Amino acid sequence: MAELVTDRFVRRALLSVALVGLFLGAVTWLSGYRTLAAWSWGAGTVPVVIGLGVSMTRDILAGRLGVDAVAFVSMSAALLLGQPLAGVVVAVMYAGGNLLEDFAVARAERDLKSLVDRAPRVAHRRIEDSIGDIPVDEVALGDTVLVRAGEVIPVDGIVSTPE
Repeated sequence: MAELVTDRFVRRALLSVALVGLFLGAVTWLSGYRTLAAWSWGAGTVPVVIGLGVSMTRDILAGRLGVDAVAFVSMSAALLLGQPLAGVVVAVMYAGGNLLEDFAVARAERDLKSLVDRAPRVAHRRIEDSIGDIPVDEVALGDTVLVRAGEVIPVDGIVSTPE
């Protein structure tokens, strides 16, 4: 979990650096300091390129190859070709996308945990004229299970009305 928190922190920090670089570059550009603007945009791009390079290296060593290479090439080429504004825009898009992905994963994990927590652990099995509570994993094919109002159906089966 500590590694996950660290990765999330790094992703947030990289987005922050890219946004600050973009903002400072825009302010200095509008103030007439073109060279300082280019340096600001470059400074907002370089940490994202480095972070992406480290991430890609880890993925390759783990036997995974992702589409992050496109972002890496785009940012690196923009810097090498003297287009730091393009580089920082790609950096903001890449880092922002990663942050959105983190939020989506966290929400999906929370929703899945909520669903699992809600799953019934007990079934009300009918045996002749009585009802007995048993663990869900003990329900067998052919058993008749009672589902009371407001309960979640504990197993797959055919729903019918009482006889």
